[in-house]
Amino acid sequence: MLKQRVITAVLLLPLVVCLLFLPDLLTFSAILVPIFGILAWEWSRLLQTNKAGQTGFIILVLAAIGVLFYQLNEQSFFSEASLPLLWYEAYPFKLLSVALLVWVVASIVVILYPKATNVLFRGPWLRALFGIVILAAAWLAIVVIRSLLIHVDYNLGAWMLLLMLMIIWGADVGAYFAGKSLGKTKLAPVVSPNKTWEGAIGGLVLAVIVGMVVASLLSLELDWLKFSVFVVLMVVLSVFGDLFESMLKRQANIKDSSNILPGHGGLLDRLDSTLSVAPFFVAGVLWLELLA
Repeated sequence: MLKQRVITAVLLLPLVVCLLFLPDLLTFSAILVPIFGILAWEWSRLLQTNKAGQTGFIILVLAAIGVLFYQLNEQSFFSEASLPLLWYEAYPFKLLSVALLVWVVASIVVILYPKATNVLFRGPWLRALFGIVILAAAWLAIVVIRSLLIHVDYNLGAWMLLLMLMIIWGADVGAYFAGKSLGKTKLAPVVSPNKTWEGAIGGLVLAVIVGMVVASLLSLELDWLKFSVFVVLMVVLSVFGDLFESMLKRQANIKDSSNILPGHGGLLDRLDSTLSVAPFFVAGVLWLELLA
């Protein structure tokens, strides 16, 4: 299993780097749409509904992203790439604020599982609503991160996306190896029995180290204490993103969202943490003035 995961990761890494750095902002945003279509298809399998319901969900997710794409294009965002000062009050960026609240609720749902959540998520409707908001907001957040200061340094947004991904990957790798070697205390035994507190702490430590190294290489002017808190928050959010998807899979009684990535399961299984982190990463970058 580990060998398969490593081989798949090594093969995908060049594709990820090319996607981040080569296309212009409009092309990058367009390429993300079919990727999120796959994520929508995998999420639809968690709804426990019929084919018509799954198809309807996929259409709604793509329609939501299409509306965002249209609004950004109408505002000349792909050519000017500027955020309004009060981004959290302006369309379509207000969706990022909604996503922050949705992920807070999702985290509470994970903590309460299975007592209250079996009732809340018994049917497909709330799971579908969460999915539409989470997927559309994640697409928007990734596009916004890629656009950061693009007129000052064309590749800076790509590097910031890579910073976000490196923090998430660092947390995953650290948690995997620390959990394997030291893991004893279950983190969330009902939701994900294999996760341990020792693994989570190992992931946190490695993510902070990786984040600081990458930020140093990017020559970001940082308050290192605030940045460390920022990274810790990102790691916590990545854990809740993973646990939330695990909870939905447990309710749907499936092991992986799909099997399109050998050794990894589905695309959603690899990007669940990215979905939860991306909107908060936008807020963190702007509030902490990492690019000031």
